[in-house]
Amino acid sequence: MSENKTAETTAQQYDNYPDPDAIVHFGDVSEELVELVEETLETSEFLSTSRDDLPETTLLVEAVGNE
Repeated sequence: MSENKTAETTAQQYDNYPDPDAIVHFGDVSEELVELVEETLETSEFLSTSRDDLPETTLLVEAVGNE
């Protein structure tokens, strides 16, 4: 039962953000690792990341359509 409660709490935590394709939460890691992953994802022409008003170890990832 606590697993469902945890999933529900996690989902509520992101209710105020746009609907991303993925939410990447790193836990207790260095800011440098988060920045490395963010920069790596941003090199893809198919992905976009953002971190606006999020905890420093969380990324929102969205697929970018071919334009």
